[in-house]
Amino acid sequence: MKSRAAWLGAGVAALVVGTTACQDGDRSRQDSEAKDTPGQRVEQAQLQSEKAFDDARDAQKEASSQQREAARAQEDVQRKQQELQEAQAKAQKEAQEAQASQQQAQARTQQAQSVAQQAQASALAAQRQAQQNFATQQQQASNESAAANQRLADESSQQQQAANQNAATQQAPTAQAPRQEQQISGDVLSASAQEVLVSQRGEPQVRLKVGPGTQVQVDGRAASAADIQEGAQVRASYRTDASSGEPQALRIDATSRAQPAAPAPAESGESSPGVPR
Repeated sequence: MKSRAAWLGAGVAALVVGTTACQDGDRSRQDSEAKDTPGQRVEQAQLQSEKAFDDARDAQKEASSQQREAARAQEDVQRKQQELQEAQAKAQKEAQEAQASQQQAQARTQQAQSVAQQAQASALAAQRQAQQNFATQQQQASNESAAANQRLADESSQQQQAANQNAATQQAPTAQAPRQEQQISGDVLSASAQEVLVSQRGEPQVRLKVGPGTQVQVDGRAASAADIQEGAQVRASYRTDASSGEPQALRIDATSRAQPAAPAPAESGESSPGVPR
């Protein structure tokens, strides 16, 4: 459109120049009609016409040149517009890419922050759990140590008590023997190698146990408990056994009621009652 306007402008300018030249020629012709001859006037008219045609050609050339320049300018404008559009499109694309990159960076930053927070929370939870476990283990160790100390104390106390009891048991016979030893005198109701049953003035019977350590004499001679005759008089010392609670004879002295008969001959193999065999 600009090239067409330039071309029309050039044509109009040429017509104006031509019209002005014609008018100038007419005025010159009219001025010279009175002076010049007809031949001269014709020649002048031709010259003016040629000049007008030359001026028109020059104006046409000028218009063509301006038209070409306008076309080149239009092409430059179009090229610049295209370059501007391409630059705008490129800038818009780069802006979109930059915005997308920024959004991705923000998303990654948020994700990293979330992961860091979760890791920190997990670390704190693990630390608290470790502290609780350590405290629990310490409490258990303290309890176990206290229980072990208590057991040791109990065992030591029990051992001490057992030692004291053993010492008391071992010392009891020696310390209490004089107090537990008793005397009895009475009649023999029955006698055997294991025991002698004695009655004292109609009182309840006392069954004296005879052991390996019991000393037995009958009529002043050493004998066994089986040699004591029923009805013999005895004087015995004894003490009550701590485990069985039975009287244990320590010494028995028996006296027969009748004097023993003379000993029989040795070859007979018999002995008087009360004499040890």
